[in-house]
Amino acid sequence: RRRADGSCASVRAPPRVHPPRPRMWLPPRPRPRRRARLARAAAALLVALPAPAPPSSAAEPFAFVTERLADGVYAVRSVQGPGFGMDANSTVLVGPEDVIVVDAQFSEAATQRVIREIRRLTPRPVRHVVSTHWHDDHVSGNAAYARAYPGVVFVAHEQTARDLPTVAARNRTAFLRASRGTLALLADLTARRRTPAGAPASDAEVQGYHDYARLIALFAAEADSTTPLPPPALTVGDRLTLRQGRRRIDLLHLGRGHTAGDLVVHLPAEGIVVAGDLVIAPVPFVGSTSYPHAYGATLERLLALPHRAIVPGHGAVLRDDAHVRRTIALLRDLTAQVDAAVERGDSLPQLRERVDLAAHREAFGAASPLHAALFDTYVAASAIPRAYEEARAARAAGATGTPHAAGRRRAPPGTRASRVAA
Repeated sequence: RRRADGSCASVRAPPRVHPPRPRMWLPPRPRPRRRARLARAAAALLVALPAPAPPSSAAEPFAFVTERLADGVYAVRSVQGPGFGMDANSTVLVGPEDVIVVDAQFSEAATQRVIREIRRLTPRPVRHVVSTHWHDDHVSGNAAYARAYPGVVFVAHEQTARDLPTVAARNRTAFLRASRGTLALLADLTARRRTPAGAPASDAEVQGYHDYARLIALFAAEADSTTPLPPPALTVGDRLTLRQGRRRIDLLHLGRGHTAGDLVVHLPAEGIVVAGDLVIAPVPFVGSTSYPHAYGATLERLLALPHRAIVPGHGAVLRDDAHVRRTIALLRDLTAQVDAAVERGDSLPQLRERVDLAAHREAFGAASPLHAALFDTYVAASAIPRAYEEARAARAAGATGTPHAAGRRRAPPGTRASRVAA
């Protein structure tokens, strides 16, 4: 620019104004030294586990197989058999423009295997990841999706969104603190071929110890890169409907069950129900964070959804309702016996002695000693005290009738207004 006297003056360009960037969850940086230390400890321990089928590497997750359920609908599940800890099933919905995934896995390494399978199926990006509940084996891998697909939207029930930074974070911290001791215990049980009660362990049980150690080792070694978890940006109350072209995807909270915030994903046109851990096969995991008195009614509402296939949280895809109905019968019998015991004034030790689940143990555990051990761990050892806790709380609160009020009863799907997201 020329001045009035004819000389030249430089002109500074106006500063660039960048539009504000949307806030995005950024994965935490892993701590290489701690991660390497855990990985070395895990590798040494897994080498010491003389399982019938040892893994080739401590850092290697289980392989996954993909089952096509309908056009653009796939179940991706681990080849690992039943065990004390298992990677979750993922359900992949491929639409005209994007992909929706239901549930991640226990580790980033396992989730990355699923992501590679998704990329083999389609080049389209993952737009939503639905978490059916807060347990780590379904959400720890969410960080892998955040890295692979920037801007991906995580979806969960309102209660799960509250639980992730609170009860889930505390649970994760406690699990990690105990992981070294747990791995040492599993190594000892495997080496001695014994159950925790001291009885001889079958080959299937020993393999179960080994497989569980493998999952724990991966999880512990990755802890710095998966904590904290990306928070849900979209939450669901009773119902939320997503669309992929003509496909309708209903996200439903049918009541309390495996946790307080279980989500079920229903594809009405395809007749597919993705149940999360409300359904686990071949042995149900009722667990210490469950709501046994409400659980059966929630499963009844699940079966009322039109379906031809149920994708469980773990295990093979179910083509009939027999397993779910056996689970409902177990829950009804369990809670009825616990209620009667609380009315008698039984203590928890007395209750453990008197509750008889032998017929259900036979129904779920007859296939192998491992199945029976899983029933003892995730039903007898955890569901009985949880049902006792519910029954005592209901009695103390002066609840009328049975303590089914511990879980909110829901109106049948379709009786409430639906929210629809494009």
